[in-house]
Amino acid sequence: MMNKILLLCSFLFIAILPNIAHADIKKTIKGTIKKGILEEFAGELAKLPGLKQVKEKIETNEFKLISTSKHRGILELANYNDAENITIARTRYEPGLKIFDQAILASGTYWLKAQPKDSKQQAIERKVIINSGVINKTALNFWQKGVKVYPLEISTEPQSARIRILNIVPKYKFSMPLSPGKYLVEVSHKGYKTAKFNITLDHNQNNFNVALQPQKVEVISVTGTKKADDSVKADKPKKEYSLGVNIITWSILALLFLLAVWLIYRLIKLLKQLLSKVWQMIFVDKTV
Repeated sequence: MMNKILLLCSFLFIAILPNIAHADIKKTIKGTIKKGILEEFAGELAKLPGLKQVKEKIETNEFKLISTSKHRGILELANYNDAENITIARTRYEPGLKIFDQAILASGTYWLKAQPKDSKQQAIERKVIINSGVINKTALNFWQKGVKVYPLEISTEPQSARIRILNIVPKYKFSMPLSPGKYLVEVSHKGYKTAKFNITLDHNQNNFNVALQPQKVEVISVTGTKKADDSVKADKPKKEYSLGVNIITWSILALLFLLAVWLIYRLIKLLKQLLSKVWQMIFVDKTV
């Protein structure tokens, strides 16, 4: 905790360097550090997993969440300029940590809360799911209080997927106006697994993103030629040998290696003896 505060204070000191010429430098330092420590404590209360640091964006004096979790994704907000205060937390009733346009979070489910700048609009309080390794986009659409219908917007990947709302009669059309409530959605496409899920349409959320998972297709590759009536044989699983069999096998190989070395040695010795006799027969006998 102390290391985080020291790191945060270093960032804050860099942020206030342009204000050194001002006469109220002490007041600026005190106010900035106070704000930074409050943000740091808010992060601890939010108990966000893998939170390493609260990084200051010097040009706007904003803070950005960065998680060090291996399984992390990016939360990207649209229409965030219409919000006065945006927080993210693990549970609904935690105080949360303030964010702005983007946050890097460990994968999982979070509660996103946003207050509109216009007091006549309704605040947002919704669940968001952070998937690992991707950009998770969500739009902050604020609606006037008393609105009775909302335009349902479902974006799919692939984009040509078929969308059906199973618990109503009208066919789905992008941005079709519907009364707030729960709807059963089915998204399908050839070559992908069909997704079926419930959504809640209200002032909290009217736009939803769905990414279909491709179906796994096993492809058997055959090389060479075969007769028409031959069937493709599945690969036989490789036999796994026990430790004792492996030891015996390596022992036999070692003995064969030593035997080969001994035979080579004997052959060299025999050749040496033959060469020695030939030498004596040719040169020694003649000198005698």
